[in-house]
Amino acid sequence: MKFIRSRELKLFNATWDRIIHSAARPGELRSIKLCGPRGSGKTFFVQELARTQRSITYMSFAGMSAKEALQKFARLYLPEDISVTNWAEAAKAFTALRHHRRTLLVFEDEAEELQQECKKAFLPYTRQKGLFRICEIRQSVSRKEEFCVPIPFFTIADFCENLSGSRADIMRLHALTGGIPAVAKELDAENSFEENVRQLLAYDSAFSTYLPERMRLFFRTPESYYPLLRSMAFGHHRLSEIAKDAGFANNKCGKYLDALIDAGFVTARHDGGTYAKYDLANTYYTAWCRYAYLRKTEQIMRPEEHLQFVLSDLDNAIALRSFHEACLRFLRDGEKASLKAHRTIPVEMPDGSRVVLYCREDPLSRTEVTVFPQSLSIRFTKKELQKILSAVRALDPFVDAEVTIFSLERFSDWCVHESARRGYLHEVTLDRLRY
Repeated sequence: MKFIRSRELKLFNATWDRIIHSAARPGELRSIKLCGPRGSGKTFFVQELARTQRSITYMSFAGMSAKEALQKFARLYLPEDISVTNWAEAAKAFTALRHHRRTLLVFEDEAEELQQECKKAFLPYTRQKGLFRICEIRQSVSRKEEFCVPIPFFTIADFCENLSGSRADIMRLHALTGGIPAVAKELDAENSFEENVRQLLAYDSAFSTYLPERMRLFFRTPESYYPLLRSMAFGHHRLSEIAKDAGFANNKCGKYLDALIDAGFVTARHDGGTYAKYDLANTYYTAWCRYAYLRKTEQIMRPEEHLQFVLSDLDNAIALRSFHEACLRFLRDGEKASLKAHRTIPVEMPDGSRVVLYCREDPLSRTEVTVFPQSLSIRFTKKELQKILSAVRALDPFVDAEVTIFSLERFSDWCVHESARRGYLHEVTLDRLRY
């Protein structure tokens, strides 16, 4: 399935216009920076643009010598009767060929020395009415950099725009694929949720093969690292826990984790404690470790049994947690809350049920209480909302709290009316998670 990156395309075009109409200082080469994690689809994004827009030229010098890069550029973009021996000649010939049309040159983030030589050759022509501009593909940029266009993994919002079905099922598919384009491309908008999951779980699918292929790019013996990934996928996050579960010595485990962090498969965070917590960087990695790693026999011999296991495990193991993390990103982006400052408070209700509140106390402002759904299928109605408000009132210090409730599904009309009437009550549905 081909996902449409409408927001990124709009931002890219707006950035291109800003560069064209902005004045650069003498000798300055302004460029667009496409940034995003490995595998987020940056290269595919610009290749599609180059295929459909004549004003964009894409070049990748990865694995080439200076001579090979020049020959490739001449072969692709210059007539056969034009011979060039250096980048200055190539830039002059290409400029004449473009007939003074504005052109954007796109470079991969590899082969940096070759890029610099090429940019230097095109620099004089960027001063002539801005004929040439540069677009660089990077994994990360500093906050001070101008003209940056982020290309993240596909978000839940992207999945909602491109897939049909219930929001809960769309959330589950997003959790399984992690929004990684190379994995998500196998989804079919015409198929049911179960058919899409069945396709993903095939032993030769992109879901099954993508992570091993990526690991082989970074490690000579990726099999040595899989036990650590699997340990994190099954809930171990401290170094000592991971080492014990995987059967590694602590110092060896630490080195392997550092290598996985450098390669982008693992993240480390400190929640105010002395020791770091390690997590897999994408929900797809968790899904692969739980449903593909060491399960090839089940995938081939017992596919329906394997499918039922995944469907029964998916919500609590991956999808619900993934939705909660999306909600926390929404709060952080709005500077309403901090993941570190939250503490979990379960409140027992008179009817025996339990409401889980996530609270942040700030002495300079009202206490903030956040409620996440404890099931992907729940829809907040009058009964559910009254139970939440009762739980908040049951906590003495939090009587005057700001309350934010997240839900996959739309709130009932009564809940919407109450939110409008009570200034401290905020209801956030999946539609607003445009992170």
